[in-house]
Amino acid sequence: MNKQTYRRSIMQCKLDALHRRLSPQHEKYPQIESELGKRRSGDFGENSIDYYLSQSSGIQDCIIVKGARLLLNNHHFQMDTLLLFPSFFILLETKHLTGTLLFDPDYQQLIQIKKEDLNHEISRQEPILQVKMQYNQFKRWLENQGIEGYPGYCFVGVTNQNAIVKALSNPALVQEFVVRSPALTIKINDIQANQQQTRSTIYSPKEISLLITKHHALRNINILKEFDIDPTEIMTGVACPDCNKLAMEKHPRKWSCPNCKHQSKNAHTQTLIDYSFLFGTNISIREMCRILHINNVRSVRRMLKELSLNRIGTTYNSRYCLESLRKQQNAPSSEGAFVHFIILD
Repeated sequence: MNKQTYRRSIMQCKLDALHRRLSPQHEKYPQIESELGKRRSGDFGENSIDYYLSQSSGIQDCIIVKGARLLLNNHHFQMDTLLLFPSFFILLETKHLTGTLLFDPDYQQLIQIKKEDLNHEISRQEPILQVKMQYNQFKRWLENQGIEGYPGYCFVGVTNQNAIVKALSNPALVQEFVVRSPALTIKINDIQANQQQTRSTIYSPKEISLLITKHHALRNINILKEFDIDPTEIMTGVACPDCNKLAMEKHPRKWSCPNCKHQSKNAHTQTLIDYSFLFGTNISIREMCRILHINNVRSVRRMLKELSLNRIGTTYNSRYCLESLRKQQNAPSSEGAFVHFIILD
């Protein structure tokens, strides 16, 4: 399997930036912190599944599509992980939840009980029903694209190895559809052993993946509007990479933290990346002066030259593109990075 690094979703990057730039005393801060924790857990679960998939001996011809969002009958549906084989596909809905997970398909619910509060039950969307719906939607989408007779399977992948899985109802159904990450290789190998290996459709996995890419619907969320936060409430200044305090002071060729005395040459990079996720990927010199707390325009121009940012426009109203900085932080470089392909060889 090609070596893969941990991939953060755009939503996690936006929540990270908002969490850093919002005062802990803000009334929305606990909500942001909670949503960020959920997103980190979800992204970790989706990434961890890749390791176990790579252990399958029969996955050499598979293309994995991450986070595809497609339109069907004027409504969008999104899939966590889609495995495209020549003769079949597998759709995975990953769940990285802690504690005891009580699957109750007869009542369309999943009950989570965390170790830290055994008397509190959390009702969540029933994932078996969820993945079945996604499976049916994807099959209908394929048919709308003229792809018929492409068989598929769907499962719920429990990625937290410390979670306890139990069935409150219909244990046979739970056993059929719920699988822990290490057992995925066994599932895939069993399916391949029972599946005819000839191509079941005239389209190859690569052709289907390209078709998905073409129809992938971007979802660009304005994170400030999503949580009803005024832009003026966002804290500016360069955060210290050592103690995380705001704001570092600019000195010739370096930044200095008045709190812990740490010095850095490029601490401003993370501030610009945060700006790109909160306000957009283009920034003016005036805005850059404001968020970095710099009064010297010449100093900002020198920074722009060192960062080698693409310039948009030729007048004094020119703006500079921040997307290249995101790649340095293993963050999606654009809103179109939802679809992530891993070619297994």
